[in-house]
Amino acid sequence: PMVFLDRTAQRVSLGCPSGVRAAMTAMVASYLVLLSHLPAVSSAEGLPSSPNALEKLIVTEFPGASACILLLHTKGQSGCRGTAEKVPLMYYSDRVRQNGGAGGDVVLVVEEENLPEFLANLASNGSSLARSVKGGLIVRGKGGKGRPSSFSPADVFPHKNFAPYTDGGYEWNPSGLGLLRTGRAWPPLYVLTEEESEAFREMAEWNRAKGYRYPQYVADLTTEMLAADQANTFECLDKSTCLPIGGYSVASSLPPPTPASASGAAAVDDECVLVLAQVGDSNVFHGLNKGAESSISGMVAAAAAYEAVARSFKDRGVAPSRRLAFALVGSEGYGLSGSRRLVHDLGNASHAIAGCHLSQVSFVVEVGPVGLAAPYKGGAREYYLHWTPGAREANQSIYSAFEEAADDSEGRAVLRTPVGTPGIPPSSLMSFSNHSNIRGLVLADFERRVKNPYLSSYMDDGENYDVSSVYIAAELVAGALVKVAFGGDDAGQRIDRELLNSTVVGLSDCLLTSKPGMQCDLVQRVADSYLTRASLYPGIVSYEAADDQSPNDKTDLVRFLWGYLATRAAGLADLSDVGGAPPCDYPSGKLKCPLAGQVCARWRSQESGSKSKNGRCVAANVQYAPAWSHHLTYTVGKDGYGKWGVNGTAGVILDEIWTESYWPPYTPTALVYMTEGFAYELGLFLAGSALTVCWFYAMGRASRHIAKELKQT
Repeated sequence: PMVFLDRTAQRVSLGCPSGVRAAMTAMVASYLVLLSHLPAVSSAEGLPSSPNALEKLIVTEFPGASACILLLHTKGQSGCRGTAEKVPLMYYSDRVRQNGGAGGDVVLVVEEENLPEFLANLASNGSSLARSVKGGLIVRGKGGKGRPSSFSPADVFPHKNFAPYTDGGYEWNPSGLGLLRTGRAWPPLYVLTEEESEAFREMAEWNRAKGYRYPQYVADLTTEMLAADQANTFECLDKSTCLPIGGYSVASSLPPPTPASASGAAAVDDECVLVLAQVGDSNVFHGLNKGAESSISGMVAAAAAYEAVARSFKDRGVAPSRRLAFALVGSEGYGLSGSRRLVHDLGNASHAIAGCHLSQVSFVVEVGPVGLAAPYKGGAREYYLHWTPGAREANQSIYSAFEEAADDSEGRAVLRTPVGTPGIPPSSLMSFSNHSNIRGLVLADFERRVKNPYLSSYMDDGENYDVSSVYIAAELVAGALVKVAFGGDDAGQRIDRELLNSTVVGLSDCLLTSKPGMQCDLVQRVADSYLTRASLYPGIVSYEAADDQSPNDKTDLVRFLWGYLATRAAGLADLSDVGGAPPCDYPSGKLKCPLAGQVCARWRSQESGSKSKNGRCVAANVQYAPAWSHHLTYTVGKDGYGKWGVNGTAGVILDEIWTESYWPPYTPTALVYMTEGFAYELGLFLAGSALTVCWFYAMGRASRHIAKELKQT
């Protein structure tokens, strides 16, 4: 082949110097060598037919990868920003083993089992690794294989700055790495999907087999962030380079108001018991925000209990002595912003949550993490009631209600009171304890230390979640709440366990899987969503809506929760009866509900060919509640554009006020391709330049020769 290339070069060169001819031969040969490294093209596909097709063959992109992006808070930056261009790939384990992390610039390939060590090393100010790492690609094993035994980016005491007691050194989460609020941003980091990881390993192994010498695979990572030069939330909001992180909470009360004419509403009782559950958690990789044990387990148990209690109220046919207000609280992973906003708004005497004013709330029951309850004798599960100071003694009837509900579970639930803790664990209840004298409890599956080894991590997924544990907790909560509502006089009424089990399993499938995921019937009947996997990231707040009860600016998950609570409030024995309710227009509201105490809920009829309105009027007291800091202000300038700001200073404001940076188009992106070294490419460039000069020289000689021949003829 080299003889053929040399002869070809001789014919084309037309008298070029032999050194240039040799350079051209080497250049053509090098292209053949590089082409030999490309993935094999099947005979069916044939050769690339265009430059774009060739680029796709050479360059590997990762469209499914989840990026770490830049977030800011009142104390600094967190997350990732920056770019890495043409940086060689190297296994993290090899880099550490060879030279302790020091060396030239690299993009590290990190196996999941090494991820906690890698991020802790990256976050260390004195780390030699941190100075040379330009990015990281995290590869995953199939079916969760290869995971570390624990990976928790949260602090050892999450949200300790909001604790209602002084022991901030207590370690609720001993495996916590404290990576969520780093104070400074990291280089670009991406988590690949399992399928992408399998293909990418071949490239990483090529580099390893070559001894990390050229030709080798390199990476281009782009996580440019417009707020990169701003130090904190105050600065980026002032420069309009970021937007607040925040979503909405959803609240509803039981029993629902009795539909009445517009001239008069149904009377309500004074006392309310507030039931809380968190929606979502924080995460270094926000696109993978799952929170199965930390959030979804408690939310599913509370939502299932809501439906069972509503059915029990309907069957009983007698008004309870206490109302129950349920609040599914959003944005809690970002400085408990949802519960802190809820408490602040309730402090306004004219404000109510699901019809309950703060002065009417006598007790708070929070359903915390309940998806990992430990097995006990005979297959029972152990749960713990964490009380605020004096709450158990002052509310003996509530304690008795939970004890009796545990007895009614026929040995499935065992209740314990924690010993040796400084107070309630990290929870939404801390916000209420700090701002009012309301007492309460947190139901959880742990005593002194959280059982979740993946708290605030994308690994807190369906593999870290026990449906049976959630079901038993839902049964316990529902039974206790019925007794609380009727003052202990439940007349021996039992909770519909078949309904509870069906709802827990259904909600778990919808919120923790991709198939059916959010396309499940449970979601699709009450909410429109094109998502497959539920996203628990609250998202950003672009503007302050004039009507915060409009569903148009809400996430798919929040709209589903609203529709779920609305359609279950009446406790219908057959949920399909909602289809027979008066129609209304959802979400436009053009055709409104005729009676006070009714709301227009999304409802998809299962009847084929149904052309009726897409909403139904149901009896419910359900509402959206903003879940971002009350210190945020929104003003509209003379130019018609709105701008967020902060009413206060860092030294005064306790809220963390998280924001997300804007980013330019085509960000974030991650791609990998093979290349030669700089010296080789420089030589190739010089050879090409010389060949170009030679070509013009040869063309000039040819032109003069042709002109001379024509003149002679």
